[in-house]
Amino acid sequence: MKIRSKLVWKLSAVVVAILIAAIAFCGYFNNLIAAHYSLESSKAFLRFNSESIIQGVRQLMMTRNNQAIEELIVEMSEDSEVYGDIRLVSHHSGEVVACRFGRTGRRLVLEDPSCAVCHDQSDLGGADAEIVDTVLESPEGNRVLSVMAPILNEPRCRTAACHAHADDPPILGFLNADYSLERMDAMVADRRILVLLTVLTSTVLGVIALWFMFARLLERPISGLISGTKRIAAKEFDFRFDSKRNDEIGVLEESFNIMTGTIQADRDELRGAKEYVEGIVENSADLIITVNPQGLVQTFNRGAEQALGYSRDEVIGQRIETLFADPRDREKAIARLNDTDNVRNFETRFVAKEGHVREVLLTLSRLRDGKGNAIGTTGISKDVTQENKLYRQLVQSQKLAAIGQAVTGIQHAINNMLNALAGGTWLVRKGLAKDDRRRITEGWTMVEEGIERIGDLSRSMLDYAREWKLELKAVDMKDLMAKVCELNRQSAVDCGVVLRHEIPDGLPALLCDPKLIHMATTDIVVNAIDACSGKDYRSGERAEIVLKNSLTDDEDFFVIEIRDNGCGMSEEIRRNIFTPFFSTKEKRGTGLGLAVTAKVINVHGGEIVVESETDQGTTFRVRLPINGAKATKETVDGQASTLS
Repeated sequence: MKIRSKLVWKLSAVVVAILIAAIAFCGYFNNLIAAHYSLESSKAFLRFNSESIIQGVRQLMMTRNNQAIEELIVEMSEDSEVYGDIRLVSHHSGEVVACRFGRTGRRLVLEDPSCAVCHDQSDLGGADAEIVDTVLESPEGNRVLSVMAPILNEPRCRTAACHAHADDPPILGFLNADYSLERMDAMVADRRILVLLTVLTSTVLGVIALWFMFARLLERPISGLISGTKRIAAKEFDFRFDSKRNDEIGVLEESFNIMTGTIQADRDELRGAKEYVEGIVENSADLIITVNPQGLVQTFNRGAEQALGYSRDEVIGQRIETLFADPRDREKAIARLNDTDNVRNFETRFVAKEGHVREVLLTLSRLRDGKGNAIGTTGISKDVTQENKLYRQLVQSQKLAAIGQAVTGIQHAINNMLNALAGGTWLVRKGLAKDDRRRITEGWTMVEEGIERIGDLSRSMLDYAREWKLELKAVDMKDLMAKVCELNRQSAVDCGVVLRHEIPDGLPALLCDPKLIHMATTDIVVNAIDACSGKDYRSGERAEIVLKNSLTDDEDFFVIEIRDNGCGMSEEIRRNIFTPFFSTKEKRGTGLGLAVTAKVINVHGGEIVVESETDQGTTFRVRLPINGAKATKETVDGQASTLS
């Protein structure tokens, strides 16, 4: 890792920069303050000396002893190396009347730096003039503190014998003293160097200390964290930090350990779930194929290989349409996905590698990612080639069996009817031979009954054999049940049976063919009347038939219930009542009435449940879809049943 990318070095650079800035700032302002106070001390000292000289000068001026004045000035400054020139200047003429270096007689002009200090001011002052100091630069380039101390025209001066003039100005002259700042400037320069050395020393020592501290406290633990996280990133999920630290790094290491443990557990769980799902998919006997959005095969399981004969390497990456016998079937199935994400039991055909066509039921589902975007489709197909073949054979055999059963039933019914006709014709023949009108009438009645039964049988066979075409209408079932009761009420009364209906108000209309439902319900009621008329009731008990209507709990089906308290049925009879040509009425029945009823209910997509107990009664419960149903051809043909 490059040094400039290390956190330790970045932190060290920041801390060192702050340290350098703090030391430099403090050193700079400390030196600045020291220079300021040194200058102020020098000014105060020079002012004090100037005032002392002026006091001496005043005494000597009273005696007009200029020589003594120069001696005084020399005496006070000779032991000091910082004094420059000290001059006594007349304010009136600008003449230097006394000088440390003996340069008297020279006149100062207003442009002279010493004079300019005061004359640059707008108010030169009068009797209240004060000492003025300023820092000037000497010809040698050094700084000099120049002090101008005014010598005032005091009252005692104006009354002295030496120069008592009333018109003399308030300021008689100035004592101009120069003080060299070279030593102070050298001291300030030395302090700057000291500050610089302090900064450099602190920087070096700070860098060493920070490097040592960060290297031990941060770099090593961070390097350990980096190394560990790299191993975790390399999927070494069994790696754990040896977390023995009690600081934040230790907490971070412990958090990584917990996270890694969780990831490892989740990864193991996902791997197990993946292997489990892959095992299910791979070992499924169904054909499971996934396809990407471009229509290319992505996965091809073992069931698909066995059913179609292709290896997955031959199919993966190829277009899925190549497997369809009719590629348009694929388009039809995909089109159905526009409204839903799955299509179930779509009948189609696949072409095997050897050219055989396999009939399949395809369940197609759209695959989506976590954001809901479509990423492909998966198809689970069940090979039903053999099942369809067996089913067709079964249907054919059932049809043949039904034909055989029908022929047997027809032959039995016709034989019974022929026997009745034969008996009737015999009586007619005997009656004609003996001119016995009673026998003729009795025989002819038997012939008429036989002809009527043959007609009933013919109509029932036509009803059973024909393909029903439903004329669906929304029917008020309360009104329809009332009509059924009214139609059969007299027959019930003749047999001593009470027929009534208990239909609640507010039931929705039923979508059905009213003629067929009326016919089927009437047939059940007629059979109920026969069952009641064939029973001997105890004293106080009466024969009764009740019609009821209701809805199922989910309100998807309409229920017609017909209950009687007649003779009931045995279990064997109950199981066979819907079998064509099965009858318990001997000579009076064709055996097709309830078979036709069952077919009517089937074509409506409904079912019949029969509950019966010998000598207790029977309940027929018909369930019909309230919104109608689309019948299959097998249902219309009467080959399939939902009866129980």
